[in-house]
Amino acid sequence: MDEGNLLTGGVDKLNEIKEDLLELRGYQDNYEKLIIDEDKNEKSIQSLEKAAEDEVQATIKKRRAEIESAFDKQLDKNKASIKKIKDKRDKRKNKKVSERIAEETSTLREDNRRLKLEAKTLIKQKHVPSYCNTKLYYALYYPRYFSDIIIVLLALLLTLLVIPCGIYFFLLPVEKILYLVLIYIGTVIVFGGLYLIIANATKDKHSEILRQIRELRHEIVKNMRAIKSIKKNIKKDSDESSYGLENFDEDIEKLEGEAAEIAEQKKDALLTFENSTIMLITSEIKRQYEEKISSLKADNDKVIADTAQAENKIKALTLKIASEYEPVLGKDLINLDRIESLINIIEAGNATNISEAVQFHRQNMG
Repeated sequence: MDEGNLLTGGVDKLNEIKEDLLELRGYQDNYEKLIIDEDKNEKSIQSLEKAAEDEVQATIKKRRAEIESAFDKQLDKNKASIKKIKDKRDKRKNKKVSERIAEETSTLREDNRRLKLEAKTLIKQKHVPSYCNTKLYYALYYPRYFSDIIIVLLALLLTLLVIPCGIYFFLLPVEKILYLVLIYIGTVIVFGGLYLIIANATKDKHSEILRQIRELRHEIVKNMRAIKSIKKNIKKDSDESSYGLENFDEDIEKLEGEAAEIAEQKKDALLTFENSTIMLITSEIKRQYEEKISSLKADNDKVIADTAQAENKIKALTLKIASEYEPVLGKDLINLDRIESLINIIEAGNATNISEAVQFHRQNMG
């Protein structure tokens, strides 16, 4: 624009400048609003897309868990049935094993009853004290087995250590070595004397009867060992054909087959779920969000277009003002308040054109 034409212009030219400034402000205000709307739309779109993805993942997780739970419940029922039948089978087997043990050891147990009765009869007939027919007595006076040696050692430990030390450390008010020696001597005398008294009253007096009873007890021990061996062999016997467990085995085999079939069905169901159902779930859920997301995207595309248009208008008006008005009038006067002031100066008759109005403004209002 010609500089002279601008300065010689009047109110119309100032109104033109004013309109350009108002238009620039309008586009700037609208641009800022559009930027806010664009950011808001993008956040809303991202939020909806995330909500859709979250719902997809949550639904997939839930449906997969439902499939697994349905099959696992059936497997658990199957396992419970198998356990129930196995428990019944074990009870039946244990009962049959016990019956077999009782049958195969009946002769030995009957022989033991006879031997025990014979020993009791001898004790009674020969007037031998009943305690002479006990394991403790034979361990102390006629030791023969390893268990007898253990009993003898325990008896010695009791009489030579536990009792003397117990009296010395817990019953005496004062601890002196002399007291300990006296306690040991007393313990040996008491228990040694008791041992000899019993020996004189039984072993020396009824030695023949006691030897007979010892042999009877030895036969009982041999029979007990034989019974124990029979029990061990029967329990280790892997042949269960005589116990009548076939029906249980058939039921267990059938249930185990069903369990394998259920496990295979579960595997196929999960494979189908992974290969096709997940895609259907994803498609269905995203379809529910698609309309709203598409609408927001369309609105946002319009906002983006309007933003670009406003930006172009701002750029064009800014360049126009910077190139046509600011070099002539000065940047300080190119705002709505100053332009309005210049208009008022001319309309008040204080100037006839823009040049005079600028001079008047700077002289009187600068």
